[in-house]
Amino acid sequence: MARTKLEVPIFRLNRAKDGYYHIRYEENGQTKRKSTGTKDPKEAERVRAQFAADYVKPKLRPSPTIGEVCSAYIKHRTPLVAAPETLPYVFAAPIRLLGDLKAESFTQTQVADYVTRRGKEKAQSRFAGRYNGATVSEATISKELRMLRAAMNWAFSEDMLERKPEFRIELSAGKVRDDWITKEEANALMREASPHLALFILIALSTAKRREAILDLRWDNIDLSRPGHESIDFGDDVGNKKRGVTPIAGNTRLIAALKDAKERAVTEYVIEWRGARVSDVKRALSAAVRRAGIPHVSSHVLKHTAITWMVQAGVSFERIAKFANTSKEMVERVYGHHSPSFVSEAIAAVAF
Repeated sequence: MARTKLEVPIFRLNRAKDGYYHIRYEENGQTKRKSTGTKDPKEAERVRAQFAADYVKPKLRPSPTIGEVCSAYIKHRTPLVAAPETLPYVFAAPIRLLGDLKAESFTQTQVADYVTRRGKEKAQSRFAGRYNGATVSEATISKELRMLRAAMNWAFSEDMLERKPEFRIELSAGKVRDDWITKEEANALMREASPHLALFILIALSTAKRREAILDLRWDNIDLSRPGHESIDFGDDVGNKKRGVTPIAGNTRLIAALKDAKERAVTEYVIEWRGARVSDVKRALSAAVRRAGIPHVSSHVLKHTAITWMVQAGVSFERIAKFANTSKEMVERVYGHHSPSFVSEAIAAVAF
């Protein structure tokens, strides 16, 4: 299993009576010592630095199994990603079906067998734990295999594997989702939402930010003190999820809602309910969607909607990317078909 430590020891060099240098450090409340095997202080420092670097690297036994590699990778990635709770879910099937196999011996034949076996299983909801009758999709299997490959590549880069398993994933990664709501539907949703949910929806549609970034917001992240320069600081990036500062100057509806909420605030968090921080809005949002009588809307659909509206309004891909803290390429690839100029230019080009 991977070595996990809450604190990294301080490694010090001590010179013994015989002239040799030793590395001293504390581990589990005990003082330990390791010889550097040299009397040269420069060489001893090199040995100490390498020992310290090796100490914090995850350790697995020789020829680890796929299950061991996946478990170590989950521990490695958990503090680095925006939604660590999804990692055990994504790796559950690979560990269950492939966990006992040696990682270094994983082959294309075993990939094909995994695809066949997994494709016969019933799809299960991550949140409710219920089966919906459909079998596991190619997109899900593709994602599981891509995550497995990432885990193996990481293990190889950390010298846990002597050989990096190479395999192809000949499955569709799934179509790009195109869920969004109209402004009329957004207003209907706002009318059916409780105060804390309405503020969440308004921030999401006004900033194109993810659920976690909004729920993490504190009042000291909101700058309403300078008229014409109002902004929201969503904090540091989390893993590959970009946050940053988003201007809201000119958005009178959002600014008024924030000022009103701040006057009534009980906690330091912007999104609160009954005097406590809100950790999730999934159930509240689903209930409001049902009452509003509109198609399924998740917090991610709100982010998708915000960018879709900007594209439909003719805002340049570059400006949208800067506003939403994403890449111009992603905006163009995922949302480009909503652009009036993109559509009109394409139609004009093929007209004859």
